Amino acid sequence: MNNKNRGYILGLALIVIGITALIPALFILMAGKNPVAAYLSLLSYTLGTRNGFLEVLTQCIPLTLVGLGVAVAFRAGVFNIGGSGQFVFGAIVSFVCAQVLGPLPMPLGLILYLAAGFIGGGLLGLFVGWLRVRYRASEIISTIVLNFIVLQFLSWLIRGPLQEPSRLMPWSDYLPETLLLPNLIEGSRVHWGLVVAALAVIVMAVVIKKTAFGFRVTAVGQNLFAARYAGLREGRVIMAAMLVSGGLAGLAGSVQVAGILERLQDDFSSGYGEAAIAIALMARLSPAWVPLAALLFAVFYVGAGVLQREAGIPFPIVHIIEGVVIFGFLCFEALTQRKGRT
Repeated sequence: MNNKNRGYILGLALIVIGITALIPALFILMAGKNPVAAYLSLLSYTLGTRNGFLEVLTQCIPLTLVGLGVAVAFRAGVFNIGGSGQFVFGAIVSFVCAQVLGPLPMPLGLILYLAAGFIGGGLLGLFVGWLRVRYRASEIISTIVLNFIVLQFLSWLIRGPLQEPSRLMPWSDYLPETLLLPNLIEGSRVHWGLVVAALAVIVMAVVIKKTAFGFRVTAVGQNLFAARYAGLREGRVIMAAMLVSGGLAGLAGSVQVAGILERLQDDFSSGYGEAAIAIALMARLSPAWVPLAALLFAVFYVGAGVLQREAGIPFPIVHIIEGVVIFGFLCFEALTQRKGRT
């Protein structure tokens, strides 16, 4: 890259950052608040305090795992919009297995519990891949519909077969203590799921870059016709990619229950599936970059409460900031790629 191109990219980055900061500031001003104070509150707590940063790390765990799953599916050219449903279904499957796995010695029971979550989410993803391959059904429609079905299934379970013993509250009983993820950092909610997420990032980075499966997934996603010409069976690749994609989301669900919630409750996916789409795109579908993109979104998740408490900023403005950041990044990517082609 010559100096002229470097200067163009640097100048473009500064312009995009400036506009990205300006647009939310206008909405904050319209709400009668000081945008500078709002930004300082957001960043000083989430990145400048121990408690804030540890809470950001806690939010990073599910965002990273679901983001990894979406990145795998997108690399294969499959638009997996069902991260939320796979997240919840994985948690349901692992919770159903908990009574059998609870009496097993540590850490065997916990490992099998997490594996059950991966399998649950993976089977749901595999089903979507099979519909795409067998019937050419749109995976976008399939995953959106399955999200609603799984959420309603969860609602029925925690008000029916899995409801807590007193039958008063709409949630399940607690997980056995042997299946809970211990805290990793004392005095915080950061649990051993952080290690699980880190291992998942390392494994997926190696798989995508160094294995035949990773090559097939990338080949099918980048040029389906060339992949067919090379003899790749795209149907098998798509189904395998969706199995892994849904499995990672399901693993995230079981980790979230074992590390934070300790039981099933209504709609606990917290928009992780939707955020994971943006995380995967901002990471450019690279597993190695997913944790950094997840860190940015975790700042928004944690900072939303801070802006409400300390700056009096209405909660929807946080979503505006989040959306503008995504849009700014995508514009920067598009403009730099256009410059590269000229």
